[in-house]
Amino acid sequence: MWDRNQRNFVSICILLLANIVYSGDASHHPRFQSDSTSQKPHIILIVADDLGYNDVSFHGSDQIPTPNIDFLGYNGVILNNYYVSPICTPTRSALMTGRHPIHTGMEHKVIMGSMPYGLPLSETILPQYLNQLGYQSHIVGKWHLGMFKWEYTPLYRGFKSHMGHYQGRHDYYTHTYETSLDEWGLDLRRKKELLWNCTGQYSTTLFRDEAVRIIHEHNVSEPLFLYLPFQAVHSGNKNGVHLQAPKSYIDKFSYIENADRRTYAAMVSALDDAVGDVYDMLNSRGMLANSIIVFTTDNGGPANGFDNNAASNFPLRGLKDTLWEGGVRGVGLIHSPLIVRQGYVSNKMLHVCDWLPTLISAAGGKHLLENVTSLDGVDAWEMLSHDGEAVRSEMLHNIDPWVGKAALRVGDYKLLVRAIKLNYGQWYPPYQMSGDKANLHYLNFSDDVTSMEPVQMKGYRQKLSESYRAMWPESVKERLVNLYSFAERSDLYTGPYSQLSHELYEDAGISDQTKDVTHQKPIISDLSFESMKSKGHELKKFGHLMLSFLGGTPVTVDCGPKPKNASTNCNPMVYPCLYYIPSDPCEYNNIAKNNSEIVVMMLKRLSEYAAYMVPPANKPYDPQGNPRFHDGAWVPWK
Repeated sequence: MWDRNQRNFVSICILLLANIVYSGDASHHPRFQSDSTSQKPHIILIVADDLGYNDVSFHGSDQIPTPNIDFLGYNGVILNNYYVSPICTPTRSALMTGRHPIHTGMEHKVIMGSMPYGLPLSETILPQYLNQLGYQSHIVGKWHLGMFKWEYTPLYRGFKSHMGHYQGRHDYYTHTYETSLDEWGLDLRRKKELLWNCTGQYSTTLFRDEAVRIIHEHNVSEPLFLYLPFQAVHSGNKNGVHLQAPKSYIDKFSYIENADRRTYAAMVSALDDAVGDVYDMLNSRGMLANSIIVFTTDNGGPANGFDNNAASNFPLRGLKDTLWEGGVRGVGLIHSPLIVRQGYVSNKMLHVCDWLPTLISAAGGKHLLENVTSLDGVDAWEMLSHDGEAVRSEMLHNIDPWVGKAALRVGDYKLLVRAIKLNYGQWYPPYQMSGDKANLHYLNFSDDVTSMEPVQMKGYRQKLSESYRAMWPESVKERLVNLYSFAERSDLYTGPYSQLSHELYEDAGISDQTKDVTHQKPIISDLSFESMKSKGHELKKFGHLMLSFLGGTPVTVDCGPKPKNASTNCNPMVYPCLYYIPSDPCEYNNIAKNNSEIVVMMLKRLSEYAAYMVPPANKPYDPQGNPRFHDGAWVPWK
């Protein structure tokens, strides 16, 4: 049964159709099937929370180095046409179910505090499928799919263990979560047991240690599914410290003048190190050769102070909780020695709901989905493993009938309809200087983001941008050498970025026999960049190895020239906005007025989606869920 807002949304689409000449039909998803996998791989599914598109160095961010994540991408598959939902709960629901949020009631906002609803119990989720194939399934980190009843929590939905939190955010050190100063409490547990003794321990470190422990203790004869949704790099409680990281990490980024961005960089770096530790433990246990690692963000970054954060999606337009590219184009990669073609960039369309059928297919479980007709995701395993044919040509970003907004991608075209957030639809460069928090938002409404600054200040910004890589911490550079030394000597990788010169390593004094990449036993125990210089080595001789991503070429976005009316040529409350994403990824040029037949076709397709969506499942706060009634902790209360 449609609710009033859903009927209104369909009516809006029909009204728009009536005012534009119709000439076209919607395209459909091609589906590509692959053979079952005979051997069940270990599956490590890592989710970064609120990570911006411009916050990993494989996207060209020299400001924040991410050597471990980069290595996984450069020696796996970097997903350059990959999309998630604009906010947290919807993406996690799609990831777990393979269904679009409009079909599970998760399309509007997020679950907060004592809201008594969750991902419907009628949904079969990823660990429940994998368990039928003999997997041992564990979750470490953030759940955020409902906790008002125990039945909605991870242990009742296929996971053998859970160490982490149920809510959408919390303090990184006290592990408390608040919706207001009147409603807050502890939100950290192992299985069902609350963890009151972890105060002062950094959550990224806690989750890393738990993930490493699970891998270390796992019976390697059984397939492992480890779901690792980190809290990082989401901001903390609104009435607490917003951005938090250990001082040892913050001190590494003294070259970033802006304090918020410096702390944010430290949070990203701690996350990246945790990813590296998981990789190292897989290798140490002999599991790496038969593992699939997926890394994804849950939505675009909350840039320019949104939600008290300092992420960056630049040069993409918009940010978290918007349907602009900066809100939905995700950081994503898949890494596995089982992938046939390694070390390439995929420009084929992929949506977050595709992971469920893709990973089940890779695990040899395609038969489990033969009679499941409700999936929106498509199996992309063969496409990703072989760089094969595209599996989809269309994706719905979202329809939110309560707000009255929608966005759809068909082929290379993207349509934005109705209440799109124009006030957060600008282009937000990363914070650099101490005053950026106060200035950048205002400056972004001009055609030149630094047009209000004196000439000498523009030059200083440019100088900072060009010098970041040279100021990367020594530990980052050594980790890069360690990783690529291992990749070049192991028989796991066949991609171009693993084929480095033996002579280069020998000249640097790196042993051919060493294959250990663990932090405890580094390949290069006594090698540093300064020691190389002291031995007479020229840095330029090792330049491509040390400072140029060791063979990896950053995947950047080319926006083209920005027109003078970029900020004003789209008003979707008046008329839908249309963008051609391949040549205009930054959404500068609204081409709707000259392409009415495409607009009509896409509005018709939106109406078809809206006709079969279910109403949002959101419920108002229930006072009985307040932690004050439960000994100061967030617990299921119904």
